[in-house]
Amino acid sequence: MTEPQFKELDRFVSYAEKQFDLPLLAGCFGDGRIDPEVPSRAVGLSLLLGEVIQIPGLSQLGEETKLPQWQQWVGYHARISHDTFGYAANRMNPEQLRRAGRFINRKLKRGKAFEASKIHGLLVVSVDANEQFCSDHRCCEDCLSREVICKDAQGHEFKKTQYYHKQVYAQLSGPRISVILELEPMRPGEEECAAALRLLRRMRRTYGPRFFDLVVDSWYTNGPFLKAVVKELGWPVVAALKQERYEIYQEALALTRGEPAQVVERGEEPNRCRVEFGMCRRCA
Repeated sequence: MTEPQFKELDRFVSYAEKQFDLPLLAGCFGDGRIDPEVPSRAVGLSLLLGEVIQIPGLSQLGEETKLPQWQQWVGYHARISHDTFGYAANRMNPEQLRRAGRFINRKLKRGKAFEASKIHGLLVVSVDANEQFCSDHRCCEDCLSREVICKDAQGHEFKKTQYYHKQVYAQLSGPRISVILELEPMRPGEEECAAALRLLRRMRRTYGPRFFDLVVDSWYTNGPFLKAVVKELGWPVVAALKQERYEIYQEALALTRGEPAQVVERGEEPNRCRVEFGMCRRCA
């Protein structure tokens, strides 16, 4: 660890202990190990500190745990192996980590940390999906799969099955701070909208309906998703309608036909702007 990284971690630990009761949050790193030699608290805090200074792998993280100051930070005075990190992380309870995240996000909001992220006075959550990794050989019961076209050594094309994991994220973004509020894994055979609805329904139960004001959807939104978010969950939605085959796309064209478009924001590039259609008579 370099000297700048050491100073960054020292400041982070001091701040987290003061503002977020870091020793209490450390209790959320419980895992399913029976009578572990290395406490879950030390494993979880080490993983957290490794993320703060972006340590690229568990082997290197294990080397950092040899440092006396690191051991003081996490409360365990011995080295932690990369095998222990992997074994414990695989057995951590996601719901405990979610509770810790909600605790942190609520404190940030009470402390006005999200004020700079508001757009015209509204706190906006963007919902989008992201794929972490894929494999041509290894899979689990929760893997998604797809057919991809490859070429052999002779240049002949062939199809093979590829396995991957993908999650839908809800994020508050801003000029000073961006945080992930929740995430939801996609299940085999389902579209992103289904996972996004599970995500938003859970967020309404756990965060409440007024933690944020607006949902922004950045993928191929369909009609059932929009109706569920607006009517069932009660949040307005700003969406990019990209798929002409979706009924909601054709409805939007029909409802706004003949209505004047209002330019609400113009970019630096020539002929590039974002427009907002006037409200149709049916919705008014």
